[in-house]
Amino acid sequence: MHYRTDSFIRKFKSAQLLLASGSIQDIVSLKYRDNCVNNSDYAQFIEDYLKHSLGLDVKPASGDFWGKAWLVSDSHGDKILLVEHETGLEILYIAGSIASLIALIPLVSSGWNWFRDRGFHARYHRPDRQAIEVRRLNAENTVIEQQVQSMEVFVFNAGLEESVALRERVRLLEEEVADLKQVKRLKNKPVVRLRRRKKE
Repeated sequence: MHYRTDSFIRKFKSAQLLLASGSIQDIVSLKYRDNCVNNSDYAQFIEDYLKHSLGLDVKPASGDFWGKAWLVSDSHGDKILLVEHETGLEILYIAGSIASLIALIPLVSSGWNWFRDRGFHARYHRPDRQAIEVRRLNAENTVIEQQVQSMEVFVFNAGLEESVALRERVRLLEEEVADLKQVKRLKNKPVVRLRRRKKE
């Protein structure tokens, strides 16, 4: 197995345990590409923005993440993982977790962009800084990568896909409920027995 693929599998397995995912194929990695980020920059982002401004619960996370990791959760119990890399922030989350996708991830992303633009990261400006790499493992454990130009576009598209998937699940459940109701009606239907006429 290729070293890079093996590293992704180990990382996603670590994330699977901490995020309580059913499969490593459910884990999604969102990676910002920046020139260089210092440990002190991450500390400022976590302490000043995530903890104090947003009031999120942020705890160190152990695992094979290739960098220092943090488990971030809100008051509803929604969770994502942040990983500190010299080349930029990485967010790991469970695909299909709508709450994380539309609440936690945009909050973290907007804060990271603000810190990059107005705070520590202005000194590391690069033209393609808005591009984000989306990485997943397919059923054969091959790394699938794509690039999106902004977190807003990614969240919109991913949210749309989840909405379509949820509608299909609801439709299937409604069909199952209708079938069960039909079976129940048939079981509860009174049985009419014909009486035999006596022979004269």
